[in-house]
Amino acid sequence: MSYLVNELLLRLVKPAAALVLAALLYLIATGPLGEPGSVLLALVCWIAAAAAITLIETGVI
Repeated sequence: MSYLVNELLLRLVKPAAALVLAALLYLIATGPLGEPGSVLLALVCWIAAAAAITLIETGVI
């Protein structure tokens, strides 16, 4: 049972890290860059953060 919990936690680390990075990107975009906040901007930030994490994980960057 503990293996299942560990596997679940390991699988949740990447989406949580992407969410934190996306929030940071969103705050930068809406603050200093002056973009109007929207759901579309939030989704783009989340996709960009997930793509960056995937690229870092595979060793491309």
